[in-house]
Amino acid sequence: MGRTLRASARRTWDLVPGAVWLILVLHLLVVLCQTAVFPNFRSPDERHHVDLIVLVERGEAWPWPAQGTLSMSQGAAAGGFTISGGLPGRLRLAEESPPPRAERPSFVEAGGTAADEDLPRNQLIQHPPLYYLAGAAVVALIPGWENAPFDRIFLVLRWWNVLFAVVLPLVLWAIARRLKLPDPIPIAAALVPIAIPELTHNQSSVNNDNLLIAVFALLTLLVVRVLTGDTSRRTAVGVGLLATVALLTKGFALLIPVWVGLAYLAAALRFRRPAALVSLVIAGLATIPGIAWWVRNKIVYGSLQPHGRFSENPVLTAQYGWSDGGAGWLLRLVERMNTLFFVHDQTGDRLHHAPWKMAIVAATLVLLGVVVTLAWRVLPRTTTLVLLVPVCAILAIVAKGSWEQFADSRLYAGMQGRYLYSGLAGLGVVAVAGAAKLPGRVRRWVPLGLLGFAVAMHAVYLWYTLWLFWAPGGVGRVEGVRRGVAAIFDWYAFPPAVLSLIVLGTAVAGVATVVALVRVARTEPGGGETTGEPPAGSPDTHGDRDTTAQRPDSSDHGVLLRPGNAT
Repeated sequence: MGRTLRASARRTWDLVPGAVWLILVLHLLVVLCQTAVFPNFRSPDERHHVDLIVLVERGEAWPWPAQGTLSMSQGAAAGGFTISGGLPGRLRLAEESPPPRAERPSFVEAGGTAADEDLPRNQLIQHPPLYYLAGAAVVALIPGWENAPFDRIFLVLRWWNVLFAVVLPLVLWAIARRLKLPDPIPIAAALVPIAIPELTHNQSSVNNDNLLIAVFALLTLLVVRVLTGDTSRRTAVGVGLLATVALLTKGFALLIPVWVGLAYLAAALRFRRPAALVSLVIAGLATIPGIAWWVRNKIVYGSLQPHGRFSENPVLTAQYGWSDGGAGWLLRLVERMNTLFFVHDQTGDRLHHAPWKMAIVAATLVLLGVVVTLAWRVLPRTTTLVLLVPVCAILAIVAKGSWEQFADSRLYAGMQGRYLYSGLAGLGVVAVAGAAKLPGRVRRWVPLGLLGFAVAMHAVYLWYTLWLFWAPGGVGRVEGVRRGVAAIFDWYAFPPAVLSLIVLGTAVAGVATVVALVRVARTEPGGGETTGEPPAGSPDTHGDRDTTAQRPDSSDHGVLLRPGNAT
């Protein structure tokens, strides 16, 4: 068994192009840089997430608290040097002098588990506990963490979240390859995560979204295997186990049973395999532990998802209708979901600044890719539609909840683009698949072009972030950047040498990735850098009828592809 696993690992390593490994490393380092760029508390609900993790470790939030019963602790405030919640204006942190690292307050010094009466209760207990139990285990591994400067604990938890980001580029590459998209489109798919600055910010923060995003990506890969003919029982068990992990992480995972059911139904019809429905039952049985949590909520609270801040779920009454500003609500929803998918708006001012404009350009490219993929049938339409189910379903869930809030009180609520990241793997692959229709000599430059766009996105994004959080007032842009960067190093929880190594590594990985992608662009189809597979839209690859070429080896159960079965 051990020899077989080692051989499989070697085959997988040989199969993945060097450019993809470089993209993985670059993505990881960019996310690590973001752990320093964004001050603590300046990521969505970050203090709440950290506080809940710490309280679980201290035994104050386990067994899981009833809704509306968990107070925020005073101790978690030691991790931040900024305010939490809405930002009234620029912070200008370069104008402040941070205390020496060894003298920064600890959890105990800041008040420990004593309730912080100035904050509302921690609403995050509405979520399942898996992410917080895992985070508590990480904190428990740090000797004497209660008395250590708490900004260090904060950074360690951010680093732990960074680990969830590792899987994304590799999984997107594997999905595109499984779908037989022509080279180098799978490499372009691996670049999708790094082209979304707000995603890398989210991955650098303490947030249960990060576990959910990683699990959804892996599950998308298995769903694609099902759609391309892998209806084995082992894959079904993997689908069910990943679904259970997702269901024990966040409520958006409740869409998974329907999504998986559609995938197996499509496979049963396309490949004329009624046995696929048996595999669906197996996947469903493996999902039961995750479903059980939500059934428990329904029994205990009368609702699938308890509120968190209140002991009983508030009743929303529709007092306003579409004529009371519904069109304005819809326009706000579309704009906010798009803007906050690609960039951030920490002030809530909805400024039409450079990051907002870049988000519009990015959305246009994504929509263009999706339309081309659907219209020209780059992938079978059933496959494309199933891949888009998560992002569309989550958008519908968010829209429903937001509309209910608006109809009750005319408040614009719940419009967070980051909620769509769980559907990123499917959306990203469908979007880049449209480039498969380009001529080969043009298509070879797509990865390099996508990386160039990612660099432009991050440059605009980071400049705005530096100006908003770090740069002092009354100075020019160059001086503002210089002093802002210096302030980041001063406030960083670990010595500057640690951050310097991360920044240097990012620069080196960036240059190496550019060189690798230039080589990809200059390599003729069928050369050393390509697989020589047929175009994704060819009848032999993606016809709606079952063919021998479409049937995978029944023994191929690996999560990634084996060299002998790269379909």
